[in-house]
Amino acid sequence: MRLAMPLVFIIALSYFFGVPYIFTLIGMAIWAAFGHLITLDEDKPDGWSNIESTDEFYKKSKRDLRIKFAILLLLITIPVIFPVVTTFGVKK
Repeated sequence: MRLAMPLVFIIALSYFFGVPYIFTLIGMAIWAAFGHLITLDEDKPDGWSNIESTDEFYKKSKRDLRIKFAILLLLITIPVIFPVVTTFGVKK
């Protein structure tokens, strides 16, 4: 179910506006990575999200942030290396 809404969003943008799938994925990855970066301070000990004030929670959050930026970097490099993916999902 967690994947249903993003998939509907990706397909809808492609179908109604002709946005290639890869660009929608990149946009969603940017949103996730920078949204996490902006709220990272809340995950520090004594932060709003870190109720238990544990350092482990903050370390996990930083790890998750690195993973999100790695996925973003991967998604950005895919159309550079394989330009044909920019045609997937475009109406002809």
